[in-house]
Amino acid sequence: MVIKMSNRKYEFKVKGIVPPRNVKGKSMWNIPTEVRRLIEFRKEAYAELNGLSPLSEDITLSIKIHLPRNYNKPGDLDNFIKGICDGLSVIKSTENPNYGIHPDFENPVHAKIHPKSFAMIEDDEKIVKITATKTVEDIEKPFYEVVIEGK
Repeated sequence: MVIKMSNRKYEFKVKGIVPPRNVKGKSMWNIPTEVRRLIEFRKEAYAELNGLSPLSEDITLSIKIHLPRNYNKPGDLDNFIKGICDGLSVIKSTENPNYGIHPDFENPVHAKIHPKSFAMIEDDEKIVKITATKTVEDIEKPFYEVVIEGK
């Protein structure tokens, strides 16, 4: 007998901040500006997952980034996409000192979203489709929306 897994869908919004960015050669998990973004992002993802197991198959991801017109240096869309994808998983390696975890993650209030333990997806290699937009709008503060589906 084959048990067919059904798709699950999660949607959440992160207000007042742009997404975490993952730039080649540096670890977003150890850069103070990105750590703050990661903490907010992972808090929202954790709340939306609501204790269920991470997604592991046929994952699709939709990202909508909304920026104020006067936002200074918003960042490249592809770096935000990578930051979100990596931020949904556990950290892959901490052996290289350049890729360590910032001490802010060791605060007990962040135990549930720690990079070594929390994941909304098992591995970002299981993402089969990504759609992303970055728009400049007449708004006061940046925010972004994430929709993730899979099994």
